[in-house]
Amino acid sequence: MRYRPTRFHIVLLLVILALAYAMATGFAIYYRLSYALGFALLVTYVWGIISLRGLEVRVQRQLGNREVGGTFVTQISVTNTAAPKPVLEITELTTFSGPTSGRAIGMATHATHTWTNRIIARRRGVFTIGPIEITAADPFGMFRHSRRFETAQQVVVYPTTVPIPLFSLPRRGSPGEGTFRRPTASTSPTVSSVREYVPSDTLGRIHWPTTVRTGKLMAKQFDQDTGSDVWIVLDLHKAVQAGADAESTEEYCVTVTASIARHFLDSGLFVGLFADGAEPLYVPPNRGYGHQDRIMQALALVKAEGTSPLEEVLEDGRRHGLDQSSVVIVTPSVDLGWPASASWLFHHGAQVTTVLIDPTSFGGPGDIAAVGNRLAAGGIRTYAVRKDQPLGEAMASPMYTPTFTLTTRYKPEVPA
Repeated sequence: MRYRPTRFHIVLLLVILALAYAMATGFAIYYRLSYALGFALLVTYVWGIISLRGLEVRVQRQLGNREVGGTFVTQISVTNTAAPKPVLEITELTTFSGPTSGRAIGMATHATHTWTNRIIARRRGVFTIGPIEITAADPFGMFRHSRRFETAQQVVVYPTTVPIPLFSLPRRGSPGEGTFRRPTASTSPTVSSVREYVPSDTLGRIHWPTTVRTGKLMAKQFDQDTGSDVWIVLDLHKAVQAGADAESTEEYCVTVTASIARHFLDSGLFVGLFADGAEPLYVPPNRGYGHQDRIMQALALVKAEGTSPLEEVLEDGRRHGLDQSSVVIVTPSVDLGWPASASWLFHHGAQVTTVLIDPTSFGGPGDIAAVGNRLAAGGIRTYAVRKDQPLGEAMASPMYTPTFTLTTRYKPEVPA
């Protein structure tokens, strides 16, 4: 970077040169010049300090939580109770990206200046707004003195949510849409099928006749309406991401996940969130606006820095009862290994739907058709979302749909 001397450095150099000439020549004029310039430096330095005295700052902020694109509003009021201030630069500091907003004003004695500052949230995450920094400069611009007022406040920016009114879960045993019946962890009068026992099952769920016949523990599955758990599995594996910043598969995945969660929570369903990024993310199913805030706060912080592929995440999800719930998988992965894990969940009682973010539209490699067809062959519907495609349109109907009705799930001869 090229060095650019400031006015202070130029004046200081003149003081040194004038003093050097005075000592070398003995001329009094050089002594006077060096004294005058030195005194000017002292006066301008003190001027800047005094200019920051007698200032009072009052701040009223309308913060709360916002989605990306929302606006944080701050009303700033500055009062001068001391001598006039020719020039003051006032800035509201923030950790939001982009240029900071501020203004330069002059203030008479006992004057008050009030204005409203607006900050647009352009990215999800946790940010700070404040404090207010006031900078005073001397008339010659040689010194700048700053002072900070008020405290910083932390805000959370939620990911964008988009209405997806036509998105729905499939009916049990059918590739169609709408209300369906599915296996659940809670008991009901009707046993739909049996499956392998997992550690989260209670002993009361074991179907002993099938256990004796097969030689391994088998658990009963019960039918229940869709008023229970919907698990959203978010793929945060770093190796499968493409794009950068807002135009990336990571941000699209988070937006889709947030939109799906809000869609089902607004319908009164229990929604849970499961992912494995830099740290495992596990939000147990619940419902209501308070739970929606918990999910949105979790999504505001997630980063696609995971090292576990989606196949391992789904395997781990079995221990949390994903095979007893409705599962929506959101991923940009075109690896052909994980559809087998998704099909396993489907054939063991889960109602599985996949939302595939097309990585090729973000400049990444892969072929979503191969993954979509493999999922359809396993009985799973797949929605495809591409870059710059309206999300409501992409989530209106699946791109890959099973062409058969599942009738091969094992059912016990005499349900207990």
